[in-house]
Amino acid sequence: MKINAGMLMNKDLTAVSEEDLVQDAVHVLYSQRLAGVPVVGENWELVGYLSERDILQGAVPTFLELLAQSSFLDDSEGDLIQRLKTIGKQQVRDYMNREPVYVEPAASLMTVADLMLRKKIKRLPVAEEGKLVGIIERGAFCEFMMEGDFFDDPIQ
Repeated sequence: MKINAGMLMNKDLTAVSEEDLVQDAVHVLYSQRLAGVPVVGENWELVGYLSERDILQGAVPTFLELLAQSSFLDDSEGDLIQRLKTIGKQQVRDYMNREPVYVEPAASLMTVADLMLRKKIKRLPVAEEGKLVGIIERGAFCEFMMEGDFFDDPIQ
């Protein structure tokens, strides 16, 4: 039997919409212990992905912003906190990745592993005809590969 992404994916989906506030999405990330979450539109179409990294990148000053400051990083913690509070009141669509990396359910295990490594992805959405149908977590993927007995066919 050939194992594919659809057989590995978790169908218990946690997602946010692009209209949700970032602070609500962060609550989902924190309460579910997730590093990122798919962003879905009507009928569960995958429209983006929001990660903790996306949010932090929005809060940390760019190099040019730092150069414009005379003191570079003086009181940077206060600025960071204020930027994060401001971001929290904005919509997910303003910070999400609009081109999420995903696989179709028929994708091979090698495709899943390759994308997770090359793109540094911990949670890989699975979409069918553009609609979110599952997610593959990197830890669960590794555990499945190490503990699965589907490779135990004796060579005769």
